[in-house]
Amino acid sequence: MKSAGFPIATSLQAVLRACRGSAFPALSVAVFACLFSFAGNLSAQNQVRNVPWATPYYTYDLQSDIVYGQGKINGGSSFKNLTLDLYIPDIPPPVNGVNKLPLMVMIHGGGFSSGSKTNPNILLSAPDFAQRGWLVAAINYRLMGDNPIPSARVQALYAAVGGASAPLQMRTAIAAVDDTLTALDFLHARGDVYDPWTTLWGSSAGAYTSLITAYCLDDHGIARPPVAGVVDVAGSLANCSIGTPFDDPTGSDPVLMVVHGTNDPTVPYSEAIALQNWAISAGLPLDFQAVAGAGHVPSLYNNNALQGVTLFQRSVDFHHETVFAGLNQGPQPPLPPGC
Repeated sequence: MKSAGFPIATSLQAVLRACRGSAFPALSVAVFACLFSFAGNLSAQNQVRNVPWATPYYTYDLQSDIVYGQGKINGGSSFKNLTLDLYIPDIPPPVNGVNKLPLMVMIHGGGFSSGSKTNPNILLSAPDFAQRGWLVAAINYRLMGDNPIPSARVQALYAAVGGASAPLQMRTAIAAVDDTLTALDFLHARGDVYDPWTTLWGSSAGAYTSLITAYCLDDHGIARPPVAGVVDVAGSLANCSIGTPFDDPTGSDPVLMVVHGTNDPTVPYSEAIALQNWAISAGLPLDFQAVAGAGHVPSLYNNNALQGVTLFQRSVDFHHETVFAGLNQGPQPPLPPGC
């Protein structure tokens, strides 16, 4: 369905507003040249990448219950369809079809026993990210009630926690990582995603899943798909015993934003401090937001960051300072062949 609140743009209108003077006047001519003069000659490597806007700018379409894969359940005796919702900003592709969007994958909480892609915090944030220009995917994953069995892809990780003898919650956590990898493969296969600009956003169990996926797979010989950043809301890697965070020998660990309540009764604040200390020791770009007096999963809209803006807006600004550093908002000139 089409969201309300912003006019629907035609292709030309979208290009004109993206190139308007105050945004990036020096690049306007280059963008027009790329989009029009050379439209018929650009290859798939010449990707027009779209940097999100700091404030809402687009309408979006919502596509619900898209099947992105399957996972074993009931102890391995059957399979379950895995589904996601897509929030697609109304950025018209140029005629050559190489318009690329940053990707935000949102992973819900619920202690691995409950929750879904329509959790209230996702329903609030997903449209806001899409209206700024992210392609947003809110995913469902297998839960404890499914009695899931992780696939061969993550067997080394599964074995590290005890395999079939591990507690059900831990086995389900590994299945959630497995499903996240499946979702990333599915989404990165789309023609409108710029893989290097992928962010994992998770709350509680979803944050735990995001952190393991982004920072621990290399300790078990598992390749991580492209991920540029992580937004961790009330997550942890303390006592996970499945890897050493932030030790990627290639130096390509994703940047990290942490949001955690100082009075969290579910995931102790001390575990967020441990995460902070690991990141600082490794020199990882980090934005650490302690929400004074807050409990588990602080509101990103009713609490301000240290910089005096809402925590949600701070998550947007942090991306501009790191993942999109040095780039203007809106379409960027195509990458040269081979990039």
